[in-house]
Amino acid sequence: MRSKSASRGRGSLLAALLACLVVAGLALGLVATPVAAHAYLSETDPANGEQVDGVPDEITLTFSGDGVVNADITVEGPDGEVVSGESEIDPDDTQLVDVPIEDAADEEGMYTVEWEVLADDGHTTSGSFFFAVGDEPLDRDAVLESHEDDETDESISPIEAGAKGLLLVGIIGLVGIPATAAVAAGPVFARAGGSRRAALDGRVGRLLVGAAVLTLASALALGLVRSTSLGPLSVDTVSQFLETPLGQAWLVQLVVAALVTAVVVWHLRGGARRSALAGTFGGALALAGTVAWTSHSATAIDRLQGTVVDFVHIVGAGLWIGGLAVLALAVVPAARTGAPADRTALVTGAIRRFSVLALGGVTLVVATGFVLASWHVPEADGLVDTVYGLTLVAKLALIAIALGLGGVTRFVLLRRLEPSRATDSAGPSRPASADGGAAPEDGQLRTIVRSIRLELALLVAVLLLSGLLTSAPTAAVTEGDELVESTIEREYDDGILEVSAFPAAEEADGDDYFVLEADEPIVFEVAFLDDDGEPMSSDQAVRLLASSEDGTETEVELEETDDGAYATVQPLAADGRWELRVTGAPEGSYVSEWIDVIAVSPDGHEDHDHGDDDSHDHGDDAHDHEDAHDHDGESDDSAFAVFLQFGAVAVAVVGTVAVTVETLRVRNRD
Repeated sequence: MRSKSASRGRGSLLAALLACLVVAGLALGLVATPVAAHAYLSETDPANGEQVDGVPDEITLTFSGDGVVNADITVEGPDGEVVSGESEIDPDDTQLVDVPIEDAADEEGMYTVEWEVLADDGHTTSGSFFFAVGDEPLDRDAVLESHEDDETDESISPIEAGAKGLLLVGIIGLVGIPATAAVAAGPVFARAGGSRRAALDGRVGRLLVGAAVLTLASALALGLVRSTSLGPLSVDTVSQFLETPLGQAWLVQLVVAALVTAVVVWHLRGGARRSALAGTFGGALALAGTVAWTSHSATAIDRLQGTVVDFVHIVGAGLWIGGLAVLALAVVPAARTGAPADRTALVTGAIRRFSVLALGGVTLVVATGFVLASWHVPEADGLVDTVYGLTLVAKLALIAIALGLGGVTRFVLLRRLEPSRATDSAGPSRPASADGGAAPEDGQLRTIVRSIRLELALLVAVLLLSGLLTSAPTAAVTEGDELVESTIEREYDDGILEVSAFPAAEEADGDDYFVLEADEPIVFEVAFLDDDGEPMSSDQAVRLLASSEDGTETEVELEETDDGAYATVQPLAADGRWELRVTGAPEGSYVSEWIDVIAVSPDGHEDHDHGDDDSHDHGDDAHDHEDAHDHDGESDDSAFAVFLQFGAVAVAVVGTVAVTVETLRVRNRD
């Protein structure tokens, strides 16, 4: 009676703990906003392409996403000489980096800034931008090159991704193996006798040693790989890495992993079972905390919110996947050491009790997974347009298959064995079969075992994909920095006028207007094309006149390029409505065309409405516009992100109910 009461108490406590983890993770997760992982340049002072009167005393770089722990930034003057001093990371806000200008003597021309930073999450990003001193026109090729360098690099280190994936496999094993051994498998084998429990303990101990060694080795490898972001691998590089917050977290991770390894080895050599399992579980939670502390979510937003949600996600995966490892690699082999009549009872009993852990783990994983997705993939397009999104889709597909297998095992295959088990318990044990072969339930048991092992294999693949996922820039980053070239074509008497703008906030649509960013250096290219699409030269200067609605006007002459087009670099000084007038004389035909422009603020363009019934009457020297553009601010969360957040709540509610029902069902059967 005492054993049964204790078992029921542990089940109730577990259900309450799982419910608390769900509530805590969602409460912190749903109040957070979508984030960007890694450190990406979001703003500079002077701005990219800005023309200033004199050389500034310092340059400020502002990064989005993670904070910066190490910055290597140089500024080259017009003559190619380095004019900057040592970069300084703001101690109060590690997303700000200041670079003093020391050796410049107000020399006019273009200044190029090359930057490379190490972020809190251990990833390095780099790029360049430029600004100009004086009134010298900006160089088209330099502007195009600066945007090429500024594109997000989605390349992933295979060694880092592999080490991270193996680290997750090890930690999740250390979380789930002791929990399942203590709550699910242990009580069932204890009732079967000391020899059965000893066989189970031996296999669980070997599983824990394997998981601990894997965790220690992969943690060591991951830290060494990350330290190479500061230079070639050496003692000095590792020492520098240990001075960063990420390096200090790595050191804690190594110490905890070493202690856990010592505990599981002690357990394998005969140490107290309960103390060893409790110590291993506690150490695994600490390891999960170090991973969560340095995750994308924790480093890019509030530490507490991101850490708790990632921590709950890892613990849930441990209860589910680590428990499957116990069933597949410890329970089944240990059960086979006994009499055939006892195998089915041992395996099915362990599966039934594990179902509470599995449902709780699945609830934690899926609910927090929805929250994480709402942060890192705020738009549905990010699922197919980015490496992060495609990896996430592959991971979700494998999880869906694994969930299907788990459902079939628990609610179909297991129930087929229960009637025969009830019959056996009502009378003497039946012989294996009439002809001496295996009993019918042995075949069903083998089917269950194969299903469990396949489910485990799929989920190990999911963990390896998670290593890839946590090493890639999130979709929240890569979706936002895609550069677009917008092109508008107009027909005239003898050909086609083609006008392009780069970078553009949007591609031009059927309304034939540009959406460009204010104060951003825009490369305008004009080409006069004949009927065969070949460029024609202009007999007179090709000019571009930019007129704003407040009366500001700027007119420039375009330079001919090697491909027969005409180009210039021209920023639009303020947001609002602008009009561009392009004039030229290709093959002796005078061309004058007007193009509408919406200039949007640098912090993100807004919705705009270009009426279909607008009238445009452009004379050679006068023009009239009656169209209106309406700008409505975008909400912080996209509809897709809100959908994911509601999904998290729904999964949490349904999962909590399922865990409660399963707990009562197991309690009543025991």
